[in-house]
Amino acid sequence: MIGNILLVASLIWREATRRRLLPTVAIFSLVLIGATAWGLNRIATFHNPSGHTISHYELTVLTSVLVVMMAFMFCIIVSLVSAFLGALSMGVEIENGILLAIVPRPLRRFEIVLGKLLGNIFLMAAYTIVIGAIELAVVRGVTGYVPPHPVVALLYLTGVGAVTLLITMCLSVRVSAVAAGFAAIVLFGLARIAGFADTIASALNNTAVQQASLIVSLVVPSDGLWRGAAFALEPAAMVGLGGAVQRGNPFIALAPPTYAYLAWSAAWAIAFVIATIALFARRDL
Repeated sequence: MIGNILLVASLIWREATRRRLLPTVAIFSLVLIGATAWGLNRIATFHNPSGHTISHYELTVLTSVLVVMMAFMFCIIVSLVSAFLGALSMGVEIENGILLAIVPRPLRRFEIVLGKLLGNIFLMAAYTIVIGAIELAVVRGVTGYVPPHPVVALLYLTGVGAVTLLITMCLSVRVSAVAAGFAAIVLFGLARIAGFADTIASALNNTAVQQASLIVSLVVPSDGLWRGAAFALEPAAMVGLGGAVQRGNPFIALAPPTYAYLAWSAAWAIAFVIATIALFARRDL
């Protein structure tokens, strides 16, 4: 069983290479990293009207804010890549009849689902961690700034991608690949909007909006995981000021996800894997 799962997972990597997905995504990501390096270098070497460059303290504060903003943009890219991978590996292959040729072989349907899920998660995680690490290395090289917990932040961003991937793969078993990918991205956006609303509602003490946002974060836990990434990237001074000065700022996370929320997110992921297996087992190919 494990051998079959790993075999299907390896096919995901081969298919991504055959379609030139990896080099294409890598090229565009490196272009973005180059743009980041250029922008940070311009900030670090900027001269004010008196001819002085920005101070080290000012550069550190500005960079810490930009890192969180860049992480949010990268979070969107990771979700888009995850939706594309999920739709490509399930929906497209069902529509093209590829899985119809694979299923009769000595492979059980749950092995196909687990293998594709494993391969896609490794592919998405590798992209997230490698590109994210390069981005943070560029930030350090140009400005000297290092976020407090970069590894934790990258793991949280990987979790965000996993949420979108699971939703896409589950939906693509029953609807078209385009519809599944679109729905997953819409749910990601809805969760982020709910996160914005929750932050603002917290500043205004609006309990009703906070409760509605909590429900959305439980149904689609991507925003809760994103907040974990943001908190891991924020210096302690920013978090300390957040409660008094930046309360209501949707890009500031004042606390990491609780252990209960992380446990819920893990249970949510397991439930979606089981649902995908069940739906695919009943799918008429």
